[in-house]
Amino acid sequence: MIRDLKLRQLRLLVALDDARKLQLAAERLNITQSAASKMLAEIEAVARVPLFERTARGVEPTEYGAILVRGGRSVLADLDQVTDEFAGYKSGELGTVSVGTVARACADLVIDVMQYLGNKLDRVNISLDVSTSPPLVERLLALEFDFVIARIPAGVDPGQFDYHEIGAEEAALLVRAEHPLACRDSVDLAEMIDLQWICQPRESFLRQALERLFYSRGVTPPRRVINTESFFASIGIAAGIDAIVPVPMLVFDLVDPQRFKRLRIKDQLMLESYGLMKLRKRKLSPAAMLVFDAMLRLGVPNGAPASGSRSG
Repeated sequence: MIRDLKLRQLRLLVALDDARKLQLAAERLNITQSAASKMLAEIEAVARVPLFERTARGVEPTEYGAILVRGGRSVLADLDQVTDEFAGYKSGELGTVSVGTVARACADLVIDVMQYLGNKLDRVNISLDVSTSPPLVERLLALEFDFVIARIPAGVDPGQFDYHEIGAEEAALLVRAEHPLACRDSVDLAEMIDLQWICQPRESFLRQALERLFYSRGVTPPRRVINTESFFASIGIAAGIDAIVPVPMLVFDLVDPQRFKRLRIKDQLMLESYGLMKLRKRKLSPAAMLVFDAMLRLGVPNGAPASGSRSG
């Protein structure tokens, strides 16, 4: 029966889903390809349905396989959490907390939480990743984070999360000091259509906000665009060429004001609200709950400890 599957079998299913090649999955588990093939056959015999389809490129999970992979990830993530928590208590720590956050919250809220918790953090090991919302939420769903501070991407069911809104965020248009528009008192959007831009990909919230701003003024969005998720790469390129880079105000505030300027436009470039969120059906460890409650109390308007959390 499915409930009798062993951990090593679940690890194989997850490794196959990640690698999509039997040989690579076997290498991740330090077993031979023939052993991995035999183990997969044993799992499919228990399930009584095919779990992976063999293709020219490797393997693809069937619908039944996707169900077991999802369940396997959850079981293995819970086991990792228990292992970390157990080891933490033995060493005098509460455990490890894995947090993902957009840039704005990283600077403001994390500092406030560290000051608020003070010596309590001496027993907590925090892992902090800063990125954009789509990969953060994707990794939260893959159980790689305990919780994230992000925006819920389009197409993702918000009912999966306990979500607590924090607020909106302003962005700026950054250029190097030598850019022809840098010293202008005011720049019209129409003047920037054919100039060089460096932007995040179209699925990002910042890119969508930029294009909405252009369309709201009856102007076609920029045509000449270099796409990159990295703000640091964007700024590095913009330091050497005349390009416009949309960045959150937090990022703009960190750059050298002698080297970079903010273009003055009539409208504010605002990003959608972001919030603190965790998976609704997943219980947090004591260490994760400690940090989550602090972020809820300090970052969310009228915030309260998670025991009184709302969802949305």
